[in-house]
Amino acid sequence: MERKFLLMIKYVYTLFICICISCETKKEDPDPVDNIYGCTDSSAINFLNSATTDDGSCEYLGCTDPGSANYDSLATKDDGNCIGNEQIPDGYALFCNDEFNGDSLDQRFWNIEIMSPGAVNNESQSYTNSVDNISIHNGHLYIRAKKDNPFDPNQPGYTSARINTKDKAEIQYGLWEIRAKLPHGIGTWPAIWMLNSTIDSAGWPHCGEIDIMEHVGYDPNRVFFSIHNTNLYGNVGGTTQQGTYYENGIENDFHTYTVEWDSIFIRGFIDGNLYFNYNKPSSSTYNSWPYDSPFFLIINLAIGGEWGGQQGIDNSMFPASFIIDYARMFKKKIHD
Repeated sequence: MERKFLLMIKYVYTLFICICISCETKKEDPDPVDNIYGCTDSSAINFLNSATTDDGSCEYLGCTDPGSANYDSLATKDDGNCIGNEQIPDGYALFCNDEFNGDSLDQRFWNIEIMSPGAVNNESQSYTNSVDNISIHNGHLYIRAKKDNPFDPNQPGYTSARINTKDKAEIQYGLWEIRAKLPHGIGTWPAIWMLNSTIDSAGWPHCGEIDIMEHVGYDPNRVFFSIHNTNLYGNVGGTTQQGTYYENGIENDFHTYTVEWDSIFIRGFIDGNLYFNYNKPSSSTYNSWPYDSPFFLIINLAIGGEWGGQQGIDNSMFPASFIIDYARMFKKKIHD
């Protein structure tokens, strides 16, 4: 009897230990049925937010050509942005670029802005994210301005597009190149320009603005490079804060619009030709030189407005296209 009782105690103790071990095992090793497999790296293009276990499927965009200046050894999927060493300006290193070789706008670099008519500069268009206004074809970004359909000439309406690199691609100083083809037509106002990353806190014009290229359709064959600050903003024509470049038929071909910007100067070029050169004033303050912070890039096609609409809008010219071949940002090399 005593032996049977002891054996029963031993059996109960062993069963208890087994149950405890089983419980601990379940705590440390969750049931595989509860796992969600997928890419757990947030920097990957196929990141799965709900994944609990990485399955090795992560994909990364980048240049996959080892012979390119911007080869990315971690990239598993080519992003179409490979460029050669001969395309990097002397003394500079590539910060980022978009050659617009994808199927859609690259959200790593760009934000699409949505705006109502009259939101800025009394412009007539609304800015949309519609593929009718912004799309990529054959290695080019097309920003198209269109008339509303149906169109009421008594209450004309237009749509277009505006993009920026705010919070995604911003650098302090550098050399930026944008190759583009301008639209034709009275009432068009395409622009390639930059705003200070402090705009949300400082406001405009205190934050500063650099206009790499502006063109108004009623004034063909001419483009403008301008800078704005608290001391002088708005119409800066005829001052040292604006440069003018004239070329017959400039709207008919692609041209490269460039800004070179440092702590002591801002320079503007077209196809390598210098036509704007502004040096930092010797007694400058933030009001005259707010250009020592990171800036971001903006590209848009406005219709009408305080400058573009000074001679009305030719409704026969629509749709009007502002075509961008590439946008590249370079940073000054740091030497030991």
